[in-house]
Amino acid sequence: GLGKTHLLNAIGHEILSRKANLKVVYTSCERFTNEFIDALQNNQLARFRRRYRQVDALLVDDIQFLAGKERIQEEFFHTFNTLHEARKQIVLSCDRPASEIPGLEQRLISRFEWGMTADLQPPDIETRMAILRKKEATMKTRLDPRVIQFLAENIRSNVRRLEGAFLRVASFGQLAGRSVQLD
Repeated sequence: GLGKTHLLNAIGHEILSRKANLKVVYTSCERFTNEFIDALQNNQLARFRRRYRQVDALLVDDIQFLAGKERIQEEFFHTFNTLHEARKQIVLSCDRPASEIPGLEQRLISRFEWGMTADLQPPDIETRMAILRKKEATMKTRLDPRVIQFLAENIRSNVRRLEGAFLRVASFGQLAGRSVQLD
């Protein structure tokens, strides 16, 4: 499906499309960590906290990088609590469930489990075939069912890549003035 970074961006844009004057901050856990370290070194912790705690929505990618970093976990814990108490939106992405991240404090795991969790996996073959058939219908084009099957079996990672392959095959067929067949 959509990569988690693209998904977080899409969520941020959706939030802003509903109300343009909201303050939405999108960051990676790595950037959050680096900015925190810089703020500590430069005596600018208050500024750092304003940046992350006075927002309407905070979107953080790759939260698993908090693992094992006690001081950063402490800072993020207080940032999370501040936003949650103010009823602000917090969206986190991670490469696995919070409970499976070694070195993540239990109090953060419990906070992360308060909200809705969505496991984003690449679509299965039936879904990939359905996506391709829908693309066929919207483009008013027909591909050999074996070509659809071939694409669905071989392009597993990402819907955008699957649709791109479909477009290339369909365009090639239209330019050549004939249908694309598998031998």
